[in-house]
Amino acid sequence: MEKSNSTSKTRLIIFETISISLIIFTSILSVLFLLQINYNTKCYKDLVKDNKEYPKETEKLKLESAELDKEITEYKNIDENIVKAKQEYFAAIKEVEDQILAGTSTRKIAYLTFDDGPYYNTYKVLDILDQAGVKATFFTTNTNGEFCYDNKAYNCHVLYGEYAKRGHTIANHTFTHGIRTGLYSSVNSFMDAVVKQEELIRNYTGITTNIVRFPGGSSTAKGLKQGIIDQLRARGYGYVDWSAGDGDGGGLYSVEQAWSNLYSSIGSNIEVILFHDYNGITTSILPDFITYLKTNGYEIYPLFYESNMIKK
Repeated sequence: MEKSNSTSKTRLIIFETISISLIIFTSILSVLFLLQINYNTKCYKDLVKDNKEYPKETEKLKLESAELDKEITEYKNIDENIVKAKQEYFAAIKEVEDQILAGTSTRKIAYLTFDDGPYYNTYKVLDILDQAGVKATFFTTNTNGEFCYDNKAYNCHVLYGEYAKRGHTIANHTFTHGIRTGLYSSVNSFMDAVVKQEELIRNYTGITTNIVRFPGGSSTAKGLKQGIIDQLRARGYGYVDWSAGDGDGGGLYSVEQAWSNLYSSIGSNIEVILFHDYNGITTSILPDFITYLKTNGYEIYPLFYESNMIKK
C-alpha cells in the first residue's frame, strides 16, 4: 500500500512538473509571438514610411546629380572659358588702343614690362603688382640658369608658374640673352635661342608665348633685323621695344635719377615702359610709380599679341 502511494505521488510530481513546463513554454512562445508581431508591425510601418520618403530622396538625388554634372562640365570647360575671357579682355583693350590712336579717346594706357628674369627679386616685384592690383609683362630668359642669380639657394624656374598663376603675360627674351656671345651672329643663332626659351616657358606653364623682345632692343640686331623679323612672323611671333623707362638696365645710381628718367620719357597716351626685375632701385620706386601712373590717368595692362604696340 505504501508503495502504491509513493508511486502516485511520484506520478503527481511528474505531472505537475510537465504541466508547469508546458505553461512556461507556452508563455515564452506567446511572448516571442507578441515580440515578433511587434517587430513585424514596426518593420511594416518603417517600410511604409520609407516608401513615402523614397520619391523625395530620389528627387533630391536627381537634383544633386544634375548639379554635379553641371560642375563637371564647368571643370571640363575651364581652360576654354579662361581663354575666352582673356580674348574678350584683350579685345576690349585693343578697342581702347584704336580709339586713342585715332584721336577719338583721351584715355591713356601704360604697359609695364620687366626684362631679364626670373630673379629671386622677382618675387618682390610680383607682390608689389599684386598689392597694386595690376598686371604686367615679363620678358624671360635662361641666361642665369635654373637657380636664382641673386640667391643661388632658390630655384628660379618655379617663377614661371608664378607669372602664369598671377595672371601676367609671359614673353620671350631668348634663352641666352647673349648679345656679346653669339646671339646676333646669324638669324639662325637668334631663332635657336627663341625656340629654346619658348620650350622652357611651355614646359613650366603649358603656355606658348607669341611676343618676343630683342635683347638690347631690335636695333641691336642691325643687318640681321629684317631676317629675324621674317622668321619670327613665320613662327607666329610679334616683337616689341619700349617707349619709356628709368634706365635701370645700366648706369642707374639713385632713386632721383630713376624718377628723372621716367618723367622725361613719359608723354604719350600709350606707353611701353621698360624695367628690369633684378634692379633694387626700380623695385623701391615701383609702388609710387604705379600710383603716379594711375594719378595721371593711365590704365595699366599686360601686353598681348593683338596690341598695336606689338609689331608683326
